[in-house]
Amino acid sequence: MDRVQVYQTAKPHALLSTYETTDNPLGLCCLSSDRIAFPGRAIGHVQLVEVETGNVSIITAHTSALRAMALSQDGELLATASEMGTIIRVYATSNCARLYELRRGIDKAIIFSIGFSPSGKYLACTSDKSTLHVFDVTRPGGTRPITSNGGTAYAAGEPSVTSNNRPSSPYSVASSSGGGGGVMVNSNIGGSDMAADDGQGRWGFLSKLPLMPRIFSDPYSFASAKFEMADEPVSNGSREPLTRDGGLAIIGGPLKGNLGWISETEMVVIGAGRDPKWEKFAIQEGGQQDGYQGGGRRLVRVGWKRYGGETP
Repeated sequence: MDRVQVYQTAKPHALLSTYETTDNPLGLCCLSSDRIAFPGRAIGHVQLVEVETGNVSIITAHTSALRAMALSQDGELLATASEMGTIIRVYATSNCARLYELRRGIDKAIIFSIGFSPSGKYLACTSDKSTLHVFDVTRPGGTRPITSNGGTAYAAGEPSVTSNNRPSSPYSVASSSGGGGGVMVNSNIGGSDMAADDGQGRWGFLSKLPLMPRIFSDPYSFASAKFEMADEPVSNGSREPLTRDGGLAIIGGPLKGNLGWISETEMVVIGAGRDPKWEKFAIQEGGQQDGYQGGGRRLVRVGWKRYGGETP
């Protein structure tokens, strides 16, 4: 697949526009009420289309091929992940500025699905590590790289992000005094309280030391949980792990790890194949998880059911 076609759903079902893309075997495309996002003509790029005007903006999201993407319900945020599967990037669609870089992990992984909660406060992702991660998207008082004029955003060691002339973002901007080049954003969408950050983070004081690798300072998920991902049978009757190198079983095989939010704190992960089932997870207050603080929150599996079967 190398193109996206937009149709009018009201009768007559007319073809409105066609956009060329790079090779898109996963059929990546997401939409909100006023925006459509899909791969660009170059690897790792995203085309962002305004439905009303037809204006197209190009986001240089990754240097490797896109694996997953999602728009928030209000269309203000776009999340992308590449085939590397270590970093999820979040952009403001109002000016195509990069707001966050969220680290799923250190090792390469195949991202199955990503999605925002209804309010856009949380972002969840699943991968072939059989793990569901949930991240905070907004952190009042935090600083993130962002453009100040809707033109180009830069951060040290990262590719630039370009767009057409865009309206200003709902993020306040201040000039950076550091040597990284560009500007910083003070984000406060919604103004709600996020996970408590005691200054230690996942890696403790190491995240505060200068010149440390980015894996120590990147924001990680505040909670995670395992979901079931059964191996699938192969032609000789044996069973082969779904996560074999290259993700061929993902592209040509049964759907795994497809997630969807059903409320602000609840989500469902759906898997097909030999043992199809859905699993329900909820963000709950209190306690620790995986040996480090999560702002008093944890992710818990609260139920599951096989298709057409009964829950034990």
